[in-house]
Amino acid sequence: MALAASLGLLAACGGTTNTPSGGGLGTGPLLVGVVAPFTGVDAALGPAYYAACLAAAPSINSNGGIGGRQVSCQQFDTRGEPADAVPAANAMIAGNSNLMAVVGCTSDEAATVAPIINRAHIPMFCMTGQTEFNKPSPALPYFHRLVPADIFDAYAMVGYALYGPGHAPYKNAALVFGNDIGSQAFVAPATNAFTKLGGKIAINQPITLGAADYRTEVTAMLATHPDVIFTEALGSAGTYLGEVKTLNGGTMIPFIGTSATIDPQWFAQVSGAVGVDTLVKNYGGVDLGYTFSGPAYTEFITNLNAAASTFADAPKYKQRGSTLHLYDGIIMTALAMTATNSADPTVYNPKIKDIANGVSGATVVSTYKDGVAALKAGKSIRFVGAGGENNFDQYNNSQSGYILVNYDAQGNEVKIGELTPAQTVTISTAGGI
Repeated sequence: MALAASLGLLAACGGTTNTPSGGGLGTGPLLVGVVAPFTGVDAALGPAYYAACLAAAPSINSNGGIGGRQVSCQQFDTRGEPADAVPAANAMIAGNSNLMAVVGCTSDEAATVAPIINRAHIPMFCMTGQTEFNKPSPALPYFHRLVPADIFDAYAMVGYALYGPGHAPYKNAALVFGNDIGSQAFVAPATNAFTKLGGKIAINQPITLGAADYRTEVTAMLATHPDVIFTEALGSAGTYLGEVKTLNGGTMIPFIGTSATIDPQWFAQVSGAVGVDTLVKNYGGVDLGYTFSGPAYTEFITNLNAAASTFADAPKYKQRGSTLHLYDGIIMTALAMTATNSADPTVYNPKIKDIANGVSGATVVSTYKDGVAALKAGKSIRFVGAGGENNFDQYNNSQSGYILVNYDAQGNEVKIGELTPAQTVTISTAGGI
């Protein structure tokens, strides 16, 4: 059974008074729950989401809190398993009447925990790419997704292979993804789009994450002679790709990763196995169009660096897309509570979409401080945060375009190109959208 680990920026404590009737912001501390894998094969995911909360909390707390209420962060470990995620989510909700928002909920467990959180009427920002959340039925009005579904990551990988700069089009791909729910979500859309655009799947190889070696799997993959590898395989990519280089006579096959591979732990594991030079030369990735600049990002970085006193690895997530977006989600929730003057999530949850998308005549703000000031001045606001603009649809899914990236030797993301609108349409059409 998953255990809740309290490593909050501020100690989560009781004595809270919420206002379920919707009148006023109440008193006492508020909590953001980070429900995600912190142990297990996908343990690298949780820290990126936790870092988002550690950066967002001081943005709120140092500017008056939410009506004076201070925000803290607490981990709830799902272990990346639906069976462990359910008790973790239930414990989070039952034990914290001051819960204002939830972040995390990955593809590993979102299908089981999102309905639980939705029934509790708590706004959630989930990092799941599953297509079942594109148009969820029954509806999940408290569910928010700030990044595209996995199918779009898969299409972007195909775009990199066919249209990316610096190489001839790759036409013979090996699909090497973990056998977990989240990783397998990329396989079908990538296969559909790639093959319909003239590519060939040399081998589709689900691998057991966490294995000590993959010599058998790598040998079978190499026998199909792919010219590129599409992969995610969080936690195991270093082992697998290290053996690719070894068993291929020291020569690395180019590999293209999902946006989840733009991560400090992933970089460290893979570069440690194949060497930094080999990684930089052969890696390609896809990501959303972040600028890593502006007042929202400056505040995000400042708080992320300061959070190292609580969580030493926090500054490593400065270019992690999920960290940027979840930071924005927490800030938007705090602004929605302020705008509605309510600690009742049935009241402030609908306001999150208004603040993300903006309404006619809205003032654009980039920090919690500026947002509160504008609201106090009687203005409507649109929040454009560290992750950029959001455009929620009727199902609370926000989508934007993709860029093509590499790593530099320090593990920083380097933009090398982007998919044109015409290319995106071509790939999406081939994939079935």
